[in-house]
Amino acid sequence: MIRGAPNRWAELAILAASRAAMGAQFQVVGALGPLLIGTLAADWTELGTLIGAYSLAGILVALPAGWVMARLGDRGVLLAGVALMALGGMVLALAGGFGVAMAGRLVSGMGGALLAIACAKMVLDRFSGAALAPALGLMLMAWPCGIGIALVVLPLLGTDWRAGLWLSAAICAASFLPLWFALPRGQGAGAAPARAGGLLRGEWAPLLSAASIWAFYNAAFVVALGFAPAFLVARGWGADQAGAATSLVGFAILPLLPMGGAVAERLGRPVATVVACMLGMAACLAAVVAGLNAWLFLGLFGLLAGPPASLVMAMVGRALSPPSRAFGMGVHYTIFYGALALLPPLAGLARDITGVPAAPLLAGVVFLAVALAILPLYLRLVPRSPA
Repeated sequence: MIRGAPNRWAELAILAASRAAMGAQFQVVGALGPLLIGTLAADWTELGTLIGAYSLAGILVALPAGWVMARLGDRGVLLAGVALMALGGMVLALAGGFGVAMAGRLVSGMGGALLAIACAKMVLDRFSGAALAPALGLMLMAWPCGIGIALVVLPLLGTDWRAGLWLSAAICAASFLPLWFALPRGQGAGAAPARAGGLLRGEWAPLLSAASIWAFYNAAFVVALGFAPAFLVARGWGADQAGAATSLVGFAILPLLPMGGAVAERLGRPVATVVACMLGMAACLAAVVAGLNAWLFLGLFGLLAGPPASLVMAMVGRALSPPSRAFGMGVHYTIFYGALALLPPLAGLARDITGVPAAPLLAGVVFLAVALAILPLYLRLVPRSPA
């Protein structure tokens, strides 16, 4: 990706733009959710399945992508990912029912998985030391930024949900050319040769624990974004107000995502920061369910979600030696996408079974509790991790 240090931040910005397109595509189903019930989804479980399908596809391609990237390089995997995102978006926009919509989400999800894995490995290869946390933060912040934009822009289209789907596909297609021309061929400077055998024996356990923390933390974030609009509509809000309030989750994460983790590392309190922020996120979801100010607590939820992102991703990087990163990131994202494929449908099923609009948000609280329960295991497995 990067030939020299002067170019790496500019090229990181191009990667971030493609991740913003991925975030908008991921969120399009949640943002248009009430309009899709009775059209592309029969009930809330099917809607949750469409949300989760984007991640389900990642299970199928994440590990093979890590293997292929270890042997053929980052650039081809990245470009293939963006192309599949555009193709899947077009299939979804043309869908007339749940089956075709699922096919489109699976194809676009495969592309999103390839993009996410390539971007993460590239940043870990090219940045280290004090630059790593802010670089990871900038790369990661693009996804919720795209989500927030989708939540604001799509409701402006009114009831024309198909136009929203086409817009999402067009944004993904527009990401291809900048990546094609801006990213040089080859692995780029700073990339370590891949280990042919995958991971070292001692890398598996810390990687699996760190990946699980990442998965449950993100599942809570996704459930808040995917189901908060429907929860607020059930409370009597208009669809545009509900989308705008939920967009605060995506926008409020931005101020602390690039630098929050870096500040926590500099202060020597990364683990305490992760614990405090995840507890605060759970409290915010509970406050929204209790009927307190949704604008305030959804915004605060997003703000608190910022620092753990780069800190937990750095835990994943700490678990892997440089030659293990390509295959290791494939393992990491297999777990991540597996959790996101399973957990949002379970959150939707909770609403279908109970009939309680708040059930998916309460499921998000449970997911955060699970992430916090795994954290001590990681710290035990990686004793050199900062406390």
